[in-house]
Amino acid sequence: MALDRTGGFDLLVQLSESEINEQIAAASIMGTLFPTSINIPIASPAFSGSADINFGTPTINFDPAPRVELRVPFSNSQLNITAPIPLIISPLGGMITITDTLEVVNQGSSMQIAMNFNNGTPTVTVAFDASSAALLAPLLAAAGMTLADAQNIVAGMVLSNLQTTNGGLFALSPEIPVADDNDPTTIFNFEVRPFNDNSALDRDCLSIGIRMSSASGGNINLINSNMLPPGVNSMVMMSNFWLLSQVMRRNLATALGISLSDIDTPFRLNRPVPAPGGEGTLTRLEARVDGNRIRIDGRAIADGTGWSAESNFHFFVELRLVDGSIAISSTVPVVDTDIDLEWWVWLAAGFLGGLFGGIIGAIVAIIVTAIVESVAEGIVNNLVSEGISGGLGDIPSIPLGPIGSGFSIDTILLDDLELRCSIFKALNIPIKHQGQYASRNRFGIDLETGAIRTTPNRSTDLIWDNTQGISIANTAGLRLINKGFNSVSPLDISRLPLTGTRILPHQIPMSLHSVIWFLPRNEIVFGIRTAEGRLGKVRASINLTTQNLELEWVIYDTPIPSLDLDVRWYKLERGNVNHYITDDCKYCTSAEIRWRGVFTAKSKLLAFPVNYQWCLCGQVLDGKEGVIEVNGEKLKYTIRGNQLILDATRINQSIKCQLCISAIDFKGREFFKCIKIDQAGLLVHCRRCEDKPRVIDRIDASRVFSTMELRPLELTKHLIR
Repeated sequence: MALDRTGGFDLLVQLSESEINEQIAAASIMGTLFPTSINIPIASPAFSGSADINFGTPTINFDPAPRVELRVPFSNSQLNITAPIPLIISPLGGMITITDTLEVVNQGSSMQIAMNFNNGTPTVTVAFDASSAALLAPLLAAAGMTLADAQNIVAGMVLSNLQTTNGGLFALSPEIPVADDNDPTTIFNFEVRPFNDNSALDRDCLSIGIRMSSASGGNINLINSNMLPPGVNSMVMMSNFWLLSQVMRRNLATALGISLSDIDTPFRLNRPVPAPGGEGTLTRLEARVDGNRIRIDGRAIADGTGWSAESNFHFFVELRLVDGSIAISSTVPVVDTDIDLEWWVWLAAGFLGGLFGGIIGAIVAIIVTAIVESVAEGIVNNLVSEGISGGLGDIPSIPLGPIGSGFSIDTILLDDLELRCSIFKALNIPIKHQGQYASRNRFGIDLETGAIRTTPNRSTDLIWDNTQGISIANTAGLRLINKGFNSVSPLDISRLPLTGTRILPHQIPMSLHSVIWFLPRNEIVFGIRTAEGRLGKVRASINLTTQNLELEWVIYDTPIPSLDLDVRWYKLERGNVNHYITDDCKYCTSAEIRWRGVFTAKSKLLAFPVNYQWCLCGQVLDGKEGVIEVNGEKLKYTIRGNQLILDATRINQSIKCQLCISAIDFKGREFFKCIKIDQAGLLVHCRRCEDKPRVIDRIDASRVFSTMELRPLELTKHLIR
């Protein structure tokens, strides 16, 4: 048998660095691996405030192996300084680099490959770009700080945030179920090791060694090379030993009706057993990997009155890839039979020769069938051109990257059994809206709802005019794609610079596809970012007969910029407190309160700086502070960037009206958020009398009498009811 290339593991998975980064990019569209933006409170001896950071697409780099680097660009971000002086610094950009080890994390009955920010000593560095450093320079000089000081402060806050987000993990695999049982196709555990290729080709990869039982071996440190051929991004390799001993050996023992202990590992019969078919004895059966085939050698004997026969045979099992599926076949067995006859049976030799051949031939035929079926049962079943969902034949899910959910086989080789494959990505991005529309007249369309309008509004994405073509409305953007509409993925769209604003009429081709369906479709395809900020794809053509513009679109429910309000109320002053009992036997406490309300605008994915405008009770708030009149009452306000502070001017003053905020970000996009305020100046809390402890001497009886106008006897009845 050839030298094992799996490092002693039952299975070995190798994923190229580019394959992993492709999966990371796909998952980043939905922010499932790494947050799209964060708000970090900052507290240092020099200043305090917060950082609003918008992240780009992370990439992983194996160059510092055995540690790895996670590089996360950020842009359109800001520092919101609240002390010693209010100050907003934006837009800021740069790169965050997190250096840590990869490990296999136990998750109960599952295991997961991840960077664990709560284990060991991850290193986080922040590097502001040149323009951001120039913006920060005056503040840092005034505070007696250097750029390195500021970067270290932000780095510490980023690490603290990452340690509490997604369980402190950056996962490079889903949670994989593991178990220590007798099932050879159940994963017991796995190990991981990044490989840094120092050659000019820089073919870095990740190796994952998998054990299928506690008795399996394996040393991940023996995997110190990239075995992926050029142009291949992923591979699953089964060791020769596991293929023979755990797949073929077990299935063949069952097929022949013998004990598993009758066959030594990896695959060798250790005692004579009855031959299949009920006649003769199988004295030898051995399998080994020979080049790109599995060779089987055997010996069978049969005897009768006056005769005996012994046959040695061998054949090969071949695995090939046919139309994306694994096909298994065997060569014609080579059989060498020796016949021993007593002298008195020579006259019947011709007849007996045919009998011997029939017996031995039947034994060999059954062996061939059982071997082929044992390989098929263990490997080939469920391997089809559509790929593998959740496992490899009878093998459960294996680590295939951050969002790898299965694979299709591109090439199959033996020695070891090597499946070069393409990974399917579990990219579960829901569709927000999809539809079609056709018209030759001018119109505007909201692609997220399909609403058609003659007069565009703030939700309009595209405007069609047969003299001007397709133009972008509001803050939407587009870019032409040189791919078929059905093959364009959200990942393709996310990589486009969606900054285009117009498609001219002559760029839109004429087509008869909608009239004569079997004609090829002439069309243009473009990616789009809607006015709301979601990603989508559109195809367009002009019907040759009707001159209608024909549109078809799919809009994905990707994360979008958003604005929200965090509301906090504080009691500045407390006045008279009254206790009383109502006629329906409720014990109540009332207190006069003077309120302070703090409203903080929380933005997500907005490009900083952001211009905020507050409107309270129909009045636009100007300046940083002032007093407005609401329903005859004065209300004091203070504005600090994205924060509004409202103070009631007297005790027992109610605040009831609508508060709205408008935010226009650095890209010119406008966002709104409105809430209703209904804060009573008299705070009342009641509960049933029977829920109150029956301690009468704790009640101010005179206050209760004056409030309720009850006689002492009636009060006593209420208290003891």
